[in-house]
Amino acid sequence: MRLSGLAVATFASIAANTSAFAPNANGVARAPLTINMASNNNEVSTAMDSAKNGLLSAVAASMIFLSPGPALVEPAYAAAPAAQPVATKTATTSKTVAKKEEPVKADPLAAEKAALAAAKKKYTESTAAVTSAKKALNDATTTLGKAETASKNADNKVTSAKKALIQANDKLADAKAKEGSGSAAALKNVEALAGKVGTAKDELQKAEAAAKTAKATKDAAAKTVKDATTAEKNAVAAEKTAKSSVDTAAKKLEKDTKKLAESEKKAAKKKVEAEKKAKAEAKKKAEAEKKAKQIADKKKAEAAKKAKEAAQKKAQAIAETEAKLKAIQRAEKDSEAKAKQLEAEISRLKK
Repeated sequence: MRLSGLAVATFASIAANTSAFAPNANGVARAPLTINMASNNNEVSTAMDSAKNGLLSAVAASMIFLSPGPALVEPAYAAAPAAQPVATKTATTSKTVAKKEEPVKADPLAAEKAALAAAKKKYTESTAAVTSAKKALNDATTTLGKAETASKNADNKVTSAKKALIQANDKLADAKAKEGSGSAAALKNVEALAGKVGTAKDELQKAEAAAKTAKATKDAAAKTVKDATTAEKNAVAAEKTAKSSVDTAAKKLEKDTKKLAESEKKAAKKKVEAEKKAKAEAKKKAEAEKKAKQIADKKKAEAAKKAKEAAQKKAQAIAETEAKLKAIQRAEKDSEAKAKQLEAEISRLKK
């Protein structure tokens, strides 16, 4: 309706020979149009062309600048349409991951346990050495006892052999004293007794040699007993030292075990506290991330909403502008028709 009113007003101003196009509120300058009813056809034609051009410009300007429709330019704050997420398909491949063997944890008490084991081994060896030393001493003592008995018996035999030799010498002396009678029996008796003295001397020599051997055996056995006694004494002392080492190592292991237990207890407590703290921090972080995501999603939704509204406004503006363009095109056709009518009216009036 505004367009029709503007056209009528324009034609009325032309007929009244007034200024058709003054500057409007938007500052668009419009060319003045004056029609002189002169007799010269060229002047009339020029005036009509100017009227047509002015009319078209006025219609176009009024359609664009006077229309209350939305602006053709998008607001600067209008957000771009949100990009649609691209669906991606991740190919999953089944893989058999070899389970790694966990490294064997080193025993913190390995040195103490090894020291105790070594002390026990040494104590066991020293105990066996004491048993062996005692047996050796017992055997040596038994052997010495037998050697002493044998030596004593050999000495007794020497004594008996000496007595037998003395008795034989006495009898021989008596027989020689009686030999003065000159009898054959006396001579024969002396000879017999002399043989017995010789035999007694041989027996005495044998007994003395045996006694000497027995004494040497006894002395060797006594030395063996002495050495065995010393060895047994040393073995007992070594056993005592080894037993003390076992006790010391055992006490150290016990002490270190308690200390390690306390340390592990404290470490376990710290681990629990650390895990609890990490869990709390992870929860806090998750909540923060959740909140941040909610804010981001909200902003994203608002941006998408603004973009949608801007797109709708833009589409509406385009549609309205296209409608205005069609209206202008129709107005141009109407203006041309009106102009032809005016030309015909002018030609008629000139006749």
